[in-house]
Amino acid sequence: MIEVIISGAAALFLSLLAAAFLFRQRTVSGSIFSLVMFVLACIEVLDSLILHTPAGPERFFNAAVFLESLLPAVFLAVSFSYGRAWNCKSIPLFWMILFGGTIIFPALLFLYPINDFFYSPDLQSDRLLFLGNLGYWFYMGIMVYCVLTLMNLEATFASAKGGDRWKIKFEIIGMGSIVAVLIFYYSQGLLYRTINMNLIPVRAGVIIISSALFAYSKLFRGSNVRISVSRFIIYRSLTLVMVGCYLLILGLIGEGMRYLGVNFSRDLTIFVAFTSGIVILLIVLSERLRRRVMVFFSKHFFRHKYDYRVEWLRFTERLALCRGLGEVNEAILTTFQETFGLKGVSLYVLDRQGQKFYLAASHNLPGKKVELRTGTPMLSYLLEKSRVFSTTDDMGVYAPNPEEMRFVSDSGARQIVPLIESNAIEGFVALGEQLAHDQYSFEDYDLMQAFARQSVLALMNVKLSEELSETREIAAVARISSFVVHDLKNLASSLSLLLSNANEYINEPEFQTDMIETVRNTVGKMEVLMQKLKKIPEKPKLSSELADIDLIARETLGVIGRTRPGAEIFYQGSPVTAVVDGEEFGKVILNLVLNALEASAPNGQVRVETGKNGKNLFIKVRDLGSGMTEEFIKNSLFKPFKTTKQKGLGIGLYQCKQIIEAHSGRIEVESKVGEGSLFTVYLPLPDNAQ
Repeated sequence: MIEVIISGAAALFLSLLAAAFLFRQRTVSGSIFSLVMFVLACIEVLDSLILHTPAGPERFFNAAVFLESLLPAVFLAVSFSYGRAWNCKSIPLFWMILFGGTIIFPALLFLYPINDFFYSPDLQSDRLLFLGNLGYWFYMGIMVYCVLTLMNLEATFASAKGGDRWKIKFEIIGMGSIVAVLIFYYSQGLLYRTINMNLIPVRAGVIIISSALFAYSKLFRGSNVRISVSRFIIYRSLTLVMVGCYLLILGLIGEGMRYLGVNFSRDLTIFVAFTSGIVILLIVLSERLRRRVMVFFSKHFFRHKYDYRVEWLRFTERLALCRGLGEVNEAILTTFQETFGLKGVSLYVLDRQGQKFYLAASHNLPGKKVELRTGTPMLSYLLEKSRVFSTTDDMGVYAPNPEEMRFVSDSGARQIVPLIESNAIEGFVALGEQLAHDQYSFEDYDLMQAFARQSVLALMNVKLSEELSETREIAAVARISSFVVHDLKNLASSLSLLLSNANEYINEPEFQTDMIETVRNTVGKMEVLMQKLKKIPEKPKLSSELADIDLIARETLGVIGRTRPGAEIFYQGSPVTAVVDGEEFGKVILNLVLNALEASAPNGQVRVETGKNGKNLFIKVRDLGSGMTEEFIKNSLFKPFKTTKQKGLGIGLYQCKQIIEAHSGRIEVESKVGEGSLFTVYLPLPDNAQ
């Protein structure tokens, strides 16, 4: 009767857990946990029916063995999805192949009759399932997959951080104990080639205890833990060692029982052994106990409390892997928490206005989200002493004011480690309580300050990188804006010349037509500029197409001629095509010709020529103006805001060079003082035009 009660209790408890996971955690991992609990509950019910049904228990065999054939798949799925930020695409190929291999177990049940798995058992007397060859390898395969599941669970726990380990410890132990008791249950087949169903109450009892640990962890410690385990991890695993030792001990016990006999309750002994194992695991995996053991060995067996080289290299490696401010904050908190065995830790940094320190990141530090103003006496004290401030030991040396006491209380800080750079506090790390409640020594404080110096350098590097990025964005906006201003200047110059000529030619119909056309073109170009200002790109975008450079040059010179009727511009060219942005390239010709006109005498001549030479087309603009010195060409020409003109902006030639280079071209200059200048633009010809 007691066997039925234990199995029934296990099945009921597992069913309740399955329902809770299914309805409370609507996630993939929650569904997998629910499926595992449901399969185990059904196995308990069916095995109990097999044992306690007087007639025809064989009809439950197929269902029970089928559910057991699902265990490799569901256990392996648990080990992949449990608390990890993994998806199917990121699971290594080796494990995907193993997961695909789990289909072999249910497939065997469809290919072979159940009698090929077991010799006809008499469960009413012996309660032993004698395994045939097929059944032997079937259960050995299930046991191997259980061992793989334990390895993955161990890897998950080993990869968790200090605070997360505390949250998932009971879940790992609970699930691991369930898998371990099944390894024990099926390992009887390895030793005796039988499955001893007398052990079902032991299995059910362990499952009840393990499920209780699992439920406690989910209900009272939460499960919002995401653990990322490297797909290339090489398991330095205790699982294989423990399973190997277990199988060795199992063999020794089996041989010993043959010679010594059994004078005690084997079931009770096995149950006590498993329960003791769970208790030992709880003790071994206790972070607090681990810290106390480390402190004990550091004090009594080592000259120094820390291996400073190892700690420094570990922290440096963490920082080197960071790719942003969030990752740097995480690396700093993880290093402090794991090195000094803390329950929680927080990082406070100075805001951009330099008015207050705000909470940038936190690891499990119980406290409110508070801020601390700059200029408080405690910060001045930290800056003056350049040391770690203890909220308990240093109270006799420095008495915080009410605002500072409120911050210490609300933040949960026990130690405050200042982050000092260039005689200014850039932030501080608030340390929570220790797991082992050990007394800090000078070695702890020295290592804290070393970590603080490295931390503030990392934070400042990220800060400077962000400021540099913002400066580059502002520079890009300024550069494009300067182009727009220069274009507006050219348009304003055209309108100004038009107005000055209107006094003399306003009554001529031809001038009126040209004036209307010029104003229309100017308005259109201004509207285009306004659209560009709404969406400023980091680099000029080109709308390139096959265009006739000769036609672009003639249209541009026509616009100049309408606004400067007295200008002497001589053009020589022939049709030549290239892949260019017609509007942008028109600006190049416009700027070069206007510069040539402004550099020339009032009645000076400007010559423009287009054509092709080998694989390139060329555009030449020559003036007979004042020319430029070699030094100016070398150091100032094509540089933004460098100009020799009184009303110039120093943008035109810089803009020309940017547009030409965007077309994969180049611009060359020949100039002599007093003789004039020659600007030559070269652009590659299309393949079919060469």
